[in-house]
Amino acid sequence: PFPDRDEFELYAFMMPAKEVGGDFYDFFMVDDTHIALVMADVSGKGVPASLVMAVTRSLFRNISTHLSEPNLIIKALNSALADGNETNMFVTLFLGVLDLHTGSLQYCNAGHNSPMIIGQDVQTLPCDPNLPIGVMTDWDFTCQEIRLEPQTTVFLYTDGLNEAEDTIS
Repeated sequence: PFPDRDEFELYAFMMPAKEVGGDFYDFFMVDDTHIALVMADVSGKGVPASLVMAVTRSLFRNISTHLSEPNLIIKALNSALADGNETNMFVTLFLGVLDLHTGSLQYCNAGHNSPMIIGQDVQTLPCDPNLPIGVMTDWDFTCQEIRLEPQTTVFLYTDGLNEAEDTIS
């Protein structure tokens, strides 16, 4: 998606469990030196989850043009989704903002699977136990930070990966 950038490589793949689903990912350049990465999963499946996903992605894009700290973006997104949430649907979400010059990754995890960090070894990124978004309007989401070494891979995924079943009998 960024053929003019050689500081990083980005790969993404998604296969919904049904024709439509509630998982989504997004990424964009915040400015010339920062890239935002988001991975999310709406509770439920099918059309209802996909509708909540579409609203969440639109809100995320709008909010992230005004705020830069991952926890503040998620807090604003949570307030918007939790207000009047009569369906009780929620969204797990991981948001990271990577500084391409320093390797610093600021991130906030809202109840999502912790990413894997693959470098000299493989480890789970430590994530604070924040609630998913849409659950409680006044939750204070925490921001964390880690410095990634060059040639490190950040592997983001949804629960579809660990819930996948082998179709071969």
